Amino acid sequence: MPEFKIDWRIPCVVTNDERNCPIWKMRLNGQWAIACVVAKKGYRTSIWIVDSIEIHRKNTAGKFSIHGKMRLGGFQLNVSHVIVTGCSIIEISSNINMTIPPAQYSRLHGFVKISDISEKFASGLVNREFKKTVQLTSLGELSNDFGRLLDPESSRFADVTLKCGGASIPAHKIILSVRSPVFAAMFANQMKESLTNEVDITDIDVSVLRALLVYMYTGKTYDLTSSSAADLLLAADKYQLQDLKMVCSYFLKETVSFQNVWRMLVLGELLDEDLKSFAMDYICNTCGKISVLESMEEWRALRKERPDLALEISESFS
Repeated sequence: MPEFKIDWRIPCVVTNDERNCPIWKMRLNGQWAIACVVAKKGYRTSIWIVDSIEIHRKNTAGKFSIHGKMRLGGFQLNVSHVIVTGCSIIEISSNINMTIPPAQYSRLHGFVKISDISEKFASGLVNREFKKTVQLTSLGELSNDFGRLLDPESSRFADVTLKCGGASIPAHKIILSVRSPVFAAMFANQMKESLTNEVDITDIDVSVLRALLVYMYTGKTYDLTSSSAADLLLAADKYQLQDLKMVCSYFLKETVSFQNVWRMLVLGELLDEDLKSFAMDYICNTCGKISVLESMEEWRALRKERPDLALEISESFS
């Protein structure tokens, strides 16, 4: 049962497969490869859109289970599929629709395990790995089904409306309550929101609220940026979504730069001690000396707005 570690920097060279689809492709070994099906955004542009992710194989004989976990930017992917005899390509994630701007890169990283289950099926033996694959596939389908509850055509099943930034978003009390202790308390008591079936949300941008709802319904995040991840981290803290806080914090660490580390530092001070420590270490390691730091505009702004944090960083150089 080979396990392949994946750490792939994209975009890379574009090729066309046997279907004449443009793809980025990385070989796992002589038999297996992973591919991103891509398209250009417009005719004269260097902006790429990742549409889906696939597993390819050369030899089409045999039945194999494929499972693992990967991340592409802010997109989380739980892989759980079976490729059957005669099939050379299997799609492991669809409708990603992730945009990669010009001169920028992203990383697909994680792992996949590929197991030959042909003989075990032929002999009638129960394959533990396959049972796990089936279960994960079912969970993936369940996530997609819950995501469809956010589609406008499913709004007739909603029993609460979230009002934010001029938008009215239909939602479902039971799902919000199960996922968030804050919503659970709101709807369990005779509060205005419970009586009117409307929740006014004034301190979150509507795009952040939509991303929050997608995670609450599906457990997935899409198209995160350092800015949107920071905003989503604040929203996740407000509604006590601990798993989403971890996802956002991890993404911020993965995409840290000297431009966004200052906001990470302040967020860490408010919400996440580990994120704060990471940001402080990054600043100190990048600058090397306090004299280098003192020449920077970001540092002068921090000393003015958050002298307590500036003092902590200064002391770490001594």
